[in-house]
Parts: sequence; structure tokens; C-alpha cells
Amino acid sequence: RERPAALAPREVDVLAWVATGATNAATGARLGLKPETVKGYLRSAMRKLGAHTRLEAVVAARRAGLLP
Repeated sequence: RERPAALAPREVDVLAWVATGATNAATGARLGLKPETVKGYLRSAMRKLGAHTRLEAVVAARRAGLLP
């Protein structure tokens, strides 16, 4: 069994908002980040989780126990 991907706290924060359906802009507004920064965190988290879409990233994070 492989261990869950280790995400940075900010990557988890971004995924948590994306999981609610928030856009990059809305996520950035909530977290005090620029939309481009949100996109970077999301891209990094997706790479670590082996996900190709926002939805896949959220599902993978939930399976790994990183999101409720």
C-alpha cells in the first residue's frame, strides 16, 4: 500500500475550497492569494496526487484522508 501524497498545508487549503466548487478567483479571495498563486498550488497538488482534473484532485485528497 502506497503512502498518501504529502501535500503542503496551503495545497490542502486550496483543495478544500476547490472541493466546495469555488473558482480559483474565489479561492484566492478567501485565502488572500492571487488566482495565479491558487492555480500554482492546485497544479502542484494535482501533480502530487496524480490527478488530471480539479475533481480528480479532490477525490484523491479525500481518499488519502486529506479532506473530509
